[in-house]
Amino acid sequence: MTSIIVRSIQLLFSVSILIVIHELGHFLLAKAFQVHVERFFLFFDPWFSIFKKKIGKTIYGIGWIPLGGYVKISGMMTEEKKSIKDWEFRSKSSLKQLFIVLGGIISNVLLSVIIFSFLLFKYGDILLPTKNVKYGIEVDYLGKKIGLQNGDKILFVNGKFIPYFNDIPKEIILGNSITIDRMGKIIHLSLNYDKKRYFFDRKEFNFFIKPRIPPIINYVMKNSVAYKSGLKNNDEILAINSEFILFSDQLKDILSKYKNQPILVSINRNGTLFQKEVFLNQKAILGINLKNFINMDQIFSFEKKNYSIIESLPYGVKKSWEVLKNQIFFLKNVFHLETRAYKHIGSFFSMAKEFPDQWNWEIFWTLTATLSIWLAFLNLFPIPSLDGGYVLFIIIEMITKKKINEKIFERFTIIGFLIISLIMVMVIIWDIFKVFFS
Repeated sequence: MTSIIVRSIQLLFSVSILIVIHELGHFLLAKAFQVHVERFFLFFDPWFSIFKKKIGKTIYGIGWIPLGGYVKISGMMTEEKKSIKDWEFRSKSSLKQLFIVLGGIISNVLLSVIIFSFLLFKYGDILLPTKNVKYGIEVDYLGKKIGLQNGDKILFVNGKFIPYFNDIPKEIILGNSITIDRMGKIIHLSLNYDKKRYFFDRKEFNFFIKPRIPPIINYVMKNSVAYKSGLKNNDEILAINSEFILFSDQLKDILSKYKNQPILVSINRNGTLFQKEVFLNQKAILGINLKNFINMDQIFSFEKKNYSIIESLPYGVKKSWEVLKNQIFFLKNVFHLETRAYKHIGSFFSMAKEFPDQWNWEIFWTLTATLSIWLAFLNLFPIPSLDGGYVLFIIIEMITKKKINEKIFERFTIIGFLIISLIMVMVIIWDIFKVFFS
């Protein structure tokens, strides 16, 4: 219950930041072009609001429905016969109107770039060069389904060499082909839509490939068979009975052959060789957690990079663009039913699950930056009531040199609002359906 509350608070805080920044973009550009802003609200406030205060010509407030926010700009909706004042939206040139409408999208893009840049400045970057993955890869069930095997060395994705291993999983998901070296034999694997569905068929987006590593114990679980037999943290497992083990992926397969049997575990402890007798249970579980490749500086040569705030800015732009490309890729696959990407469409409930159950500022800001660029992208859709809908009308006016009839504008806006509301309701129902039936 506590984890649900923590995740919900993080989501609400993140969404509140995005809404305020988005509406602030409209607000500042409206003010810059001397257009009055009547209301600036976080969340919607039908019938009543939690808080409101008038400062100057603008009423600032907080609504009670946390599904968005808005600024009410003077003169965006005017009656045909009413004279237009010089401080109203419709009195300004089409170019100025366009900037005001795009203000929210611009703000969300800038927020994403700033957050990603700051994260790089604060935490730096730890990268694993692909050339340093000397033992090949270890794959899970998903990697095997798309045709990869333990020990494969990835040469190219989509015909190009990927300098850093950190980028390979993402490039495979976005790509159409993989070229691998399998024990000296060059193999080309295609990634069609039938294979793509495996990426979306899983419940969690965990890494399906990682560098192949020796089985070194990270920690031994208390009261496990390994604990009772004297195995310790940092022990390297060399063999089970007479079967030698070179890599972590071999351990599980070998252990499964000795269920309900005593085994002899050969280990290397700080250069000294030991043998420990362990009796395996029906599940053939030792009760150990093996080290991840990230913890193996003695095997892999990582590149640690630190950046100044100026150096981090191009990265922020690049990272925002990469996140946007991933979102476009996902959206494209939603319309290919065979990929089953639609299973990962979700509402606020799904978004809340992405946040950790314990507060972590690095993850919080990473997700906020990701949601910010996503919000910017969605608002570009040419649907009336979204920013993209207003942009479409303004561009039509710029091309035709004629003002669109206000009643037509208003009707399309209402229709757009109903479409967005219907989509939101359907997504929430889909989210609830997944909880109880998936």
